[in-house]
Amino acid sequence: MTITPSSEITPSTRHDSPPPPRSFPLGKANIYQPPDELHAISTSLPTWDSVSAMARQDSWVVETVKWGYPRFKINAQVKELSDAVLHRLKVTDEMTGCMIFSSAKAAQQCATTLKATSRQQSVIEIVEFVMSPASDLGDGTAYWAQFSATLFPDELWSEALAFWRDTGTGISTRHAPFCLEELCYLESKSSNPAYQTSSPCKRENQSSSQLHMSVRSALVSIPAIQSVIAQFVTSEQPGQLPVQPDDVFLYPNGTNAIYLLSQMLASFKAEPTVVAYGWLYPETVKALHRCAWKECISYKYGTEEELDQLESMLASGRLVDALFCELPSNIKLSSPNVFRIRALAERYSFIIVCDDTVAGYVNIDVLPYVDVIISSLTKTFSGASNVTGGGLVVNPNSRHYSRIHGTLCTEYESTYFPMDVDVLRNNSKDLVWRIKQCSDNALPLVDLFQSHSSIAQVNYPSTSPTASLYKRLMRKGGSYGNVLSVVFREPRSAEHFYNTLNICKGTSFGTNFTLALPYVQLANYRDRDKVGKYGVPQHIIRMSVGLEDKEQLLHAVAAALGEVERIES
Repeated sequence: MTITPSSEITPSTRHDSPPPPRSFPLGKANIYQPPDELHAISTSLPTWDSVSAMARQDSWVVETVKWGYPRFKINAQVKELSDAVLHRLKVTDEMTGCMIFSSAKAAQQCATTLKATSRQQSVIEIVEFVMSPASDLGDGTAYWAQFSATLFPDELWSEALAFWRDTGTGISTRHAPFCLEELCYLESKSSNPAYQTSSPCKRENQSSSQLHMSVRSALVSIPAIQSVIAQFVTSEQPGQLPVQPDDVFLYPNGTNAIYLLSQMLASFKAEPTVVAYGWLYPETVKALHRCAWKECISYKYGTEEELDQLESMLASGRLVDALFCELPSNIKLSSPNVFRIRALAERYSFIIVCDDTVAGYVNIDVLPYVDVIISSLTKTFSGASNVTGGGLVVNPNSRHYSRIHGTLCTEYESTYFPMDVDVLRNNSKDLVWRIKQCSDNALPLVDLFQSHSSIAQVNYPSTSPTASLYKRLMRKGGSYGNVLSVVFREPRSAEHFYNTLNICKGTSFGTNFTLALPYVQLANYRDRDKVGKYGVPQHIIRMSVGLEDKEQLLHAVAAALGEVERIES
């Protein structure tokens, strides 16, 4: 990989003196840049009980948490826009819910889902807000001012929120304020005449507002990020075609990329089958199940034995159309045998989709073995915990390239708000340096945990039984990354360690600061008694290592381990 000016190998000034590790109070945003607090994507959950309570949606936590990961919570900026929409449409019934989407197609899909799940013949409406021609500045910003709303009975709120969460189609916290500013210049359209309105205002002053100028100037960041990703993801192996910027597609978040790609792939056949191989992030599996797959076959252990089963099934004549995997797995940090999967795909002509978020473009060169790479740019690519994003890369060397790329070009809808892309572009400038620094900080922590008597297991790409597979994929200068997970011998020790650990604790990973979470207690809470057999016990703790001073970080973790020793003695 050729390092370009957009991938600095030295830290920017914002990282010269990273803050020391520390835990924040319940509900505070896990972020080191207070001006961006409104857009924080990680919420502080400083105790084990607070994590479990968040999973249960207990009021004492929900009422305290002001920010949340945008797919899981309707944050204040989005709520303000939805309230303004209801006011504009003169909806006075407090039992009417409103979901805002930047895509009319997504609003329609949400409505279709709610109608299918409603036991009664609920009235569900879609209202599109479009720029009045008289107020269009003609600078391209009108496109981003437009949005759609799905209105539904409040009794369907949990189903609507599940759609928002599982598809990643909701409007972002930067996009919503821009739409709110433009709302009075928008006309509303609906099949219900009561919701058809003309724009309340006509733009008398044709000069741009500050927000308009920000959106317009941010438009250049979209092709810029595509170019950067294309350079990073291009394979180092000889004979591989380089990835071009138009092979890169951007989405508001990683789940949205997975959902829309899955939806597209499922449309290729009349009765398609998809394989979920290995232990995948639960939301990935939910996204797959929301699409038109006739069958979703899971191999949750991700072992060679399960590949034997897959191969036997394929050899028997059973058709598979696509396989989704993670490299490495979000929580187990194990790596699927993509070399063997690639051989099976060549023989039986299925499409391989790999989520490389945990390792990232800089560390591994997986492109030659897969057809599509999906990445959550929210994580290490951004690092700053103040913006979401998703990247999809189509392998130009894939035998399926023409079909996948051609369909994506036809169906792709640009919904990634330019101001979000601009923040992401700025955050990612020193990506190479940050990955190296965070990975270097992770290594002594792995050693510390491995040497401690209270720890039963440390999961990390280099300590996993699949370490040789990961190593074969490492780029020149690549590393094992900055994400690890630990399993304590005693559940109470895990809880005590988490409660006394003085670092950021809560949702997400890949942040520039070290972040811990008892993963199953949030991601798999309702199935926590069932997932242990897959190597994901209830008391597993995931740690994402950041840029803090290495000695300070080691001291914080050692102090919490010392507290564990005290209660175990």
